[in-house]
Amino acid sequence: MDAKIIALVLVIGLGALSIIILLPGNTETNINEEQGNFDPDIDPVPEPVPEPVPEPVPEPVEAQEVKPEDGEVLSGKVEITMENLKFKPSEITIKKGTKVIWRQKDLTIDGGGGGVDWHNVMEGPPGKRGDHVFKSPELTFNGAFSFTFNETGEFEFYCEPHPFMIGKIIVVD
Repeated sequence: MDAKIIALVLVIGLGALSIIILLPGNTETNINEEQGNFDPDIDPVPEPVPEPVPEPVPEPVEAQEVKPEDGEVLSGKVEITMENLKFKPSEITIKKGTKVIWRQKDLTIDGGGGGVDWHNVMEGPPGKRGDHVFKSPELTFNGAFSFTFNETGEFEFYCEPHPFMIGKIIVVD
């Protein structure tokens, strides 16, 4: 019976020793960490973290500078701004196929329109019902809307919440 107890103790001891040896974080790693030595077989090299790549900044839409006194027929891309509760310029003549960009430049909007803090641009005279040739969403500061005029004619436009803001585009061949 004594031999069986000794054999059992020996098996349990060997099992415990093998578990200690096979567990991660053996004494070599602890010694290296304490001494400050580096061994690539024991201490793996961390992979470098790539630098974040900045997102590209979209280039601003280049538009032709418009002066109301010019009276010329414009083409390409033309910008109309919404500033100080006005469209600037309020009337232009363009060639068919010209893209007009309306850009909202009012930082704060006071006055008529129920105190909303946005503008929009809508085809037609103020109060027009039914279909509109174009209608922008709400435009906050520096927001923009564009429309390409492919038909000749006269197109009135206005700001829905500020119906005193009106303009006109004349499209020619």
